[in-house]
Formats: sequence, C-alpha cells, structure tokens
Amino acid sequence: MFCAFSSFIEIGDNLNRIWTGIILISIFYGLGTGRFESLAQCILALPQEGLALVVTLVFSACFWSGIMTIMYDSGLIDGVAKALDPLLKRIMPNLKNEEAKKYIASNIAANIFGLGFAATPAGLKAMKVLKEISPEDDETASDEMVTFLILNTAGVTLIPTTVMAIRQSYGAANPADFLILSIIGTFFSCVVGLFFDRVYQKKNKKKLLKIKK
Repeated sequence: MFCAFSSFIEIGDNLNRIWTGIILISIFYGLGTGRFESLAQCILALPQEGLALVVTLVFSACFWSGIMTIMYDSGLIDGVAKALDPLLKRIMPNLKNEEAKKYIASNIAANIFGLGFAATPAGLKAMKVLKEISPEDDETASDEMVTFLILNTAGVTLIPTTVMAIRQSYGAANPADFLILSIIGTFFSCVVGLFFDRVYQKKNKKKLLKIKK
C-alpha cells in the first residue's frame, strides 16, 4: 500500500511539472509573438471563468450527492446491489462478502450517472474491504481488486452529469447532444477492459499452476 501511495505522489509531482511547463511555454509564446494584450485578457478572465465553473460543479455535486444519499437511505442501493448480483457473480465469482458487494454496487450506480465525486467514497470503502479479505500480501492486488478498478475506471455511464454541467457552464446549446456516443464509448471501454482482465487472470492462474507443479 505504501508503494502505491508513493507512486501516486510521484505521478502528482510529474503532472505538476508538466502543467507548469505548459503554462510557461504558453506565456513565453504569447510574449514572443506579440500577443501580450490577448494574453493579459485571458489571464484576467480566468478567475471569473474558474469561479463560474467551480460553482456549477459544486452545486451539481451537492445535488447529486444528496440524491445518492436518498437512494442509499431508502434502500434503493440495496436493490441495485441485488440487481447487479448476477453480474458480480459472473465477473467476480470468488467474491462472497456482502458488504463489499454493496459498496461496489453503490460505486457502479454513481458512475452510471457520471458522478465520480459521489462514486469515490463508496469506491474507497469497497477497495478497503476487498483488501481486508484478500489472500494476497500488502503489495499485491487481488483479482477482485483489479476487476473492480476496471469497473470504476471504465464503467458504463448512462448520464454523464458532470460533463453535461461543464458543457452547460460554457454555454453549449445542447449539453446532452453527445449522450449516445458517451454510452457507446463507455460500454465498449468496459467490455474491452473486462475482457483483458479475464485473459490476464487465466494466464496468471496457468503460471501459478506451473509453479506449483
């Protein structure tokens, strides 16, 4: 776990360097091409645009997080968990822990509505439970953990509310005009991810069998 945390820190540092480099290159390019006035206008407009975007996303997050809480308290998430149970049994046949299944179902439900911010708490809790019941050591992810990571990252999204909120904040005439393409894209990404996950799981099992022999 410590190694994974260190990797995230390293990735964050690299991203900071990349973004800093992009900003500096843009500033020097604007100055070198004589576009100081345009550059100044963009810089001055950024705080207002950033505030408008943040406000839109925060209110959207509050609204849909409230909807997720209502779904959870009303027992609707339990219904989603039961509905997803056949799917989870098929892609995670060794997972028997009901608590983990409930958190996974909550995470999938949030991702279906494009609510990454609402899916994160359930995802972290699900991963914690999966790690607690994992037969692997602290630095090795179990098959269920890898499969869940794919479901969380490349899961099917039916209503991408966050993207729609961003498009609306930038004045899109129809913020939902990409909806069909979004569903198709996320569906295929999920199917392909699960396919390769199953392929690698079978390869790893064969390797383990050879080692034991």
